[in-house]
Amino acid sequence: MRKGRDAARVIVVRKNIWSERKRFTLAHELGHMVMTATAAVDDEGAANRFAGAFLMPADVVRAEVGAQRSAISIGELVAIKERFGVSVQAIAYRCLDLGIIDKKAFSSLFKEFVKRGWRKEPFAEPARMAPEYEEPKRFERLCYRALAEGVIGESRAAEMLGITLKTLDHRLAEAD
Repeated sequence: MRKGRDAARVIVVRKNIWSERKRFTLAHELGHMVMTATAAVDDEGAANRFAGAFLMPADVVRAEVGAQRSAISIGELVAIKERFGVSVQAIAYRCLDLGIIDKKAFSSLFKEFVKRGWRKEPFAEPARMAPEYEEPKRFERLCYRALAEGVIGESRAAEMLGITLKTLDHRLAEAD
């Protein structure tokens, strides 16, 4: 069995979480896995910056938004949100981190986010991506593979997939 940093790692998130949050959370947790923690660095802040850079590469953001701006409109952030698949708040943070906007412009945006209720309920942002927007299928495929290879039985496969045995039987019959 592998131990320590060589051990296999898994990141699990709730299925029904809104897609923008899910994507950022996965990248954030990946950041924790690949970065070395030091006492001098805020781990959470570093993982957030990693997620921002991973999901929104600097050159692509600058090409989309510009190298330096005095302000960015909510409408523009929503359009950019659709391109990158992250929240408008994450985009605002990334623009601040890249020096595209200054702290004053960033503060102005966040005042507007608070006013619109997006800080308490980010899923209330416009152009929200439903959890079904992108649903990973690898786990499901691996369950069916394990079933086909006799590693697990039908009851265990149904349990792992979160479905009834009857539903599993129906799906298996449809595939034939």
